[in-house]
Amino acid sequence: MIHMMGEILRSIVVVTTVLLFLTTVVGAVDFEECGDCHGETYAVWSSSPHGSASCEICHTASPGGFDAHISAPFTSAPNVSLSSEVCGDCHSGVYDEWNEFGEADFDMEAIASHSEPTEVAEPYVLNSGASCVACKSTDGGILNIADAEPYALDEGGIHDLEVVEEWAISCAACHDPHDTGPRIDDSVLLCGNCHNTEGVVMDGNTPVVRHAQWELVSTSGYVDGSHPTSIGCVDCHMVQISNDEVVETGHTFDFDAERLSNPDSGNNCSLCHQSSLASLIEDKQAPIESHISALNSLKEKAGNALESINGTDSYEAQRANYNNGQFYLTKIENDGSLGIHNLETVTNDLVASEELFNKVIIAGDGSDEAEKPVPGFSAFISIALLAAVAFIVRKGR
Repeated sequence: MIHMMGEILRSIVVVTTVLLFLTTVVGAVDFEECGDCHGETYAVWSSSPHGSASCEICHTASPGGFDAHISAPFTSAPNVSLSSEVCGDCHSGVYDEWNEFGEADFDMEAIASHSEPTEVAEPYVLNSGASCVACKSTDGGILNIADAEPYALDEGGIHDLEVVEEWAISCAACHDPHDTGPRIDDSVLLCGNCHNTEGVVMDGNTPVVRHAQWELVSTSGYVDGSHPTSIGCVDCHMVQISNDEVVETGHTFDFDAERLSNPDSGNNCSLCHQSSLASLIEDKQAPIESHISALNSLKEKAGNALESINGTDSYEAQRANYNNGQFYLTKIENDGSLGIHNLETVTNDLVASEELFNKVIIAGDGSDEAEKPVPGFSAFISIALLAAVAFIVRKGR
């Protein structure tokens, strides 16, 4: 009798467990159902490395759950987070590299990281136009990158400030979470969608040019075939090193010539340059840095000369020359690479700036003797260019 009662109790437990399991399964969402409406997205996601991760990791159900969304898609939509913290739950190493803003010694004034929230680091952007939102927030960046070509920004489609969710440039800005890859395979185009001048032209009225990286790199030897190998932005700004001691993915985007020439780096610069890359870059940057410094002094003299002819017939023409001189100078200054992105164009632009400032100075003092901030600079650069090309070709053989 006791044995029979035990068997009955065990049977009840088993049946109850099965019923509970079936109830749970029936109540759970089968994410294949998402494919009924989101067919293309589901196909991409299910065949990607993220295919083993459920939709609910990134899409948070509304109070009615996913079943409510399936029943009433437009009135019970899941919330989507664009924050890198979501990615960091699984990709902690990459997140820690990217999240420089979270470090105790982070330099807010440098504005040199994708992780700093724009509304904190650059609050003036909140009073700016849609073009700023497009590159200074993840919400805007996703819409900006939808068209691969720089200057193709649809400002009418950019979100209003009030609905921007993620002001940092999070993982989702550059990566499509459904297929995990970059939103644009060509890194020059991907980065160039934000790092460009928005197509400003020299018109005599534009004295400041910002973030001209796209304009310089896209016309450089790295892209047009002059360099022995084609190089994109990520090749230099995302040094990847993996060995027994260090695993780096380059998600700080910092340029570091020493790490770039590390034999353990996946960028292969050391195959041609060995350990000489850092000194080669310093040799190229030094004359550019000196010329920029001298041009800033020349700009001050040109400004004084311009003021001395204020009210004369030649003022407007010289004001245009002065602004155009600043156009070239600030373009190179704000690019930030000191010639590395495109040494030939940088050299030509600085020489053009020098000539324009000198025109203003001559008009101001009435003399025919122009200031020469760096004697023989152009000839020096020509020699340096030839030497650099010869070095690269020799190493490439």
